[in-house]
Order: sequence, then C-alpha cells, then structure tokens
Amino acid sequence: MSGKTNTASKRMYNKKAYSSHLYVYRKNSELGECIREFKAKKGTSLNYLITKLLASHFDTTIPSPETDTFVV
Repeated sequence: MSGKTNTASKRMYNKKAYSSHLYVYRKNSELGECIREFKAKKGTSLNYLITKLLASHFDTTIPSPETDTFVV
C-alpha cells in the first residue's frame, strides 16, 4: 500500500509548502469567457498563469519546487 503513504506524504508536503486562495469572477462576463477558453486549451495551467502574473505584479521571481527552501 505504498500508494496511500505516497499520497499522504504529498498531501502533508503540499499543506506545509503551499497556500491556496479562492477567487471569484462573474460567469457571464468577458473575463469569464476568456478564463473558460484558456482552461479549455491544453498547456499552461490557470494556476501557473495567476502565479506568474502575481510574481510580475509584485516584482518577485516565480516560485518553483526546484527553488523551495522548505524542508519536509
């Protein structure tokens, strides 16, 4: 049952390493349509796009697992 251990370990790491935030947007808006179209395409995730834009806004580097200094 290494799958359960692996899943539990990942869940514990993610809980310690990441924060999540809920955002809302009006479904029947131009922005809503753009978001739905973006999510329908394969490739970059919406999460990565938001992270990239926030890092640019706050003039910081884009965080990545390779640069994490977090110790499990």
